Amino acid sequence: MKKTMIYIGEETHKGLKRLAFEQDTSVAELIRRAVDIVYGEDIEDLEDMEHELARYRSQPGSAVELEEYLSRKSTDVPGRA
Repeated sequence: MKKTMIYIGEETHKGLKRLAFEQDTSVAELIRRAVDIVYGEDIEDLEDMEHELARYRSQPGSAVELEEYLSRKSTDVPGRA
């Protein structure tokens, strides 16, 4: 885990302190949960894209044209013939 510092408004801080107390947790844990909920899937997508890019760079011949990919998946893209 990495430590970071953020600035939040006073009212937000008061609300988070109340929620943390009610949920028997810390403000930091509430913020971690919120970040995971809001950005978790995007972060996973970025990691997947970085993995695929590294694979392509190591084996450029593994790439396929869009039309070939779509035909393998039997998928039509609107506006493409």
